[in-house]
Amino acid sequence: MATTLPPNHEQTLTDTVLFEVESDLDRRGHLGKSRMTISETDIRIYESTPAGEFEVMRLQFADISSPKTEQLVDAFAIVVKIEGKEVELLRSTNARTVLLSDACRRIELLLEEKPLPPLSERTDVCPKCGTPLGDESRICPYCVDRRQTLVRLFGYAKNDKGRILWGTLLTTAVTGMTLVPPYLTKLLVDNVLVNKMHNEFLPLMGLLAGSFLAKSFLDMARLRNIAFLGMRMANNIRGSLFEKIQSMSLSFYDRRSVGSLMSRMINDTGALYDVLVDGIPVILNQGALLIGIPIVLFVVNPRIAPYVLIPIPFVLIGVALFRKRMTKVWSRFWHNWSRFGSALNGILQGSRVVKAFHSENREVDRFDRRSRTLAKTQYVAESSWGTFFPAVVFTMSLSTLVVWWVGGLAVMHGTMTLGDITAFLAYVAMLNQPLMSLQRIIDWTTRALTAAERVFEIEDTPIDVAEAPDAVAMPNIAGNVTFKDVHFGYDKAREVLHGIDLDVKAGEIIGIVGHSGSGKSTLSNLITRFYDPTQGAIFIDGVDLTKVKLQDFRRQVGIVLQESYLFPGSVRSNIAYGRPEATLEDVIQAARAANAHHFIVNFPDGYDTYVGERGQRLSGGERQRIAIARAILHNPKVLILDEATASVDTETERMIQEALERLVAGRTVFAIAHRLSTLRNASRLIVLDSGKIVEVGTHDELLQLENGIYKKLVDMQQEVNKIQQNFLVE
Repeated sequence: MATTLPPNHEQTLTDTVLFEVESDLDRRGHLGKSRMTISETDIRIYESTPAGEFEVMRLQFADISSPKTEQLVDAFAIVVKIEGKEVELLRSTNARTVLLSDACRRIELLLEEKPLPPLSERTDVCPKCGTPLGDESRICPYCVDRRQTLVRLFGYAKNDKGRILWGTLLTTAVTGMTLVPPYLTKLLVDNVLVNKMHNEFLPLMGLLAGSFLAKSFLDMARLRNIAFLGMRMANNIRGSLFEKIQSMSLSFYDRRSVGSLMSRMINDTGALYDVLVDGIPVILNQGALLIGIPIVLFVVNPRIAPYVLIPIPFVLIGVALFRKRMTKVWSRFWHNWSRFGSALNGILQGSRVVKAFHSENREVDRFDRRSRTLAKTQYVAESSWGTFFPAVVFTMSLSTLVVWWVGGLAVMHGTMTLGDITAFLAYVAMLNQPLMSLQRIIDWTTRALTAAERVFEIEDTPIDVAEAPDAVAMPNIAGNVTFKDVHFGYDKAREVLHGIDLDVKAGEIIGIVGHSGSGKSTLSNLITRFYDPTQGAIFIDGVDLTKVKLQDFRRQVGIVLQESYLFPGSVRSNIAYGRPEATLEDVIQAARAANAHHFIVNFPDGYDTYVGERGQRLSGGERQRIAIARAILHNPKVLILDEATASVDTETERMIQEALERLVAGRTVFAIAHRLSTLRNASRLIVLDSGKIVEVGTHDELLQLENGIYKKLVDMQQEVNKIQQNFLVE
């Protein structure tokens, strides 16, 4: 039973602490520190107060049962049963959901006397500063090393080092040509206008015109070179990002919306392209001027130059502080933009449902909320610059006042020429330009680095279904599939499959049945290795599936999903998707096997008929049979039918059944069906209930089980069929 102990009660030295978990809430749900220690004999809960840490609960392992996790309002908890009553052990914010889920699973394993896996260290907060992280982003905008991001960004140009060197030389030359005209103006004023050296007028004018022309040609070459580099880098980034997305398992897509991924592929890479093509020229050119102009000022007049440069440190300090603020603002903007795109994508894809339920006004309101949030974030960014920019203008105008004040007095005292002050004013005006451009530079760099971090986050996401380094080639599998103590959950907070053991011989037809949510589709996802088990293993012909080359395995496994997806294109290209090199005769043969040929040839364009977006120009039954033809042409050794007849009528179902009878020879088939009559001829049926195999046998054998789940499902379906028949008769 639970016992409350006096303050500072120490755990005895004879107890061995197996593991402990810290939480950020106390038992009342208030923010505070608490922890749970699990020893070989008991569980103890401690809470921290200003006076110290107190033990508030102790439970003996012999008294507890049924550990589980519960999602509360803005919190998460571990709950156990004691004498039939539920007792809450530990509560935390949602940031520690994974930790508490792992701890609950470990308590369950201890009760079952099974070995403990490593405790997960992942939380949904930044490990450095504690900032909550988003559902789709593991980047902390305050702790990321942006210098490393910038270096990594330019790593995409590693194959263009020659062009980078050429661009550096061009930038240096352009900067030099930019600094020439003010100095020539000084000579024109001092030598020609003041000292009347008229013979120098034409040569100086020629040099001035030549410097303008040379700068123009050099700028053209520089901008064209940077445009090429930007194009190459942006293309490399897009290609690398798309390749990485394609290599990820389905669990990666489970955690991210389509809108978010599209935002990263289009908006983030687009922002990088804009920066690389438009921002880099400005940054390099203005940066070179910011270095070159002070040097020239000291050359022209070293006594006046220090006074002119006094405001610059204040501007640079302000820029550094402002940039930190803008980094947070733009990170928030891109996050809101991603959510906006995700919401828009969902609304547009669900337009039929919106219309059907007359929810246009509700969706307009939801869209308007997202849009206002995005607009407010953008306003904060723009208004922040609207405050910062005038301050920079005023600070830099002080340099002009200093030149007139100090330089004017020097000219009147004869220590500085009129040409010197003219050149100084020109250089100060030129110096203002890169400092004024800091807005665009900050804007570009912040956008670029924020976008780059979002891109690199995808690039750095580990592939959880990866090919092992020592993977073996299996170009020809027989189709024997074995499950050994397989556990799996799409997230660690909820396990879907519990200890699945199953041995399937090559050529068997295995029917998988069970109530909705029992784990049928999850089982098929593991067979195709869309996911890997969290515990246990799956073997193909005696080889651990994680040790088989993915290309070999996927080439010999076919699947027809519950919702058949067709790509925009022709009927032929969709059937031949798994074998693009297939001939028309091969495609027709597969279509015949799927009982699809007769309706395809009735289309005006036959096998060249355009199916539309997601195959919407075809009926559900036609889409399903084309998907089956695609699987047949793939010629798999293991075939998975996940509710393959769920969206077809009885006549189409009969045609599909005929196709399956021709298809199963020499293949291992896993068939999930909601119409149990379609599984009568299965070699064996396995019945799932709450993620566990509870019944195994043939159709007739399972019907003999009194109070069996399969028998109840059959009886229930027969009742439904009778109701439907009576309804049709009436």
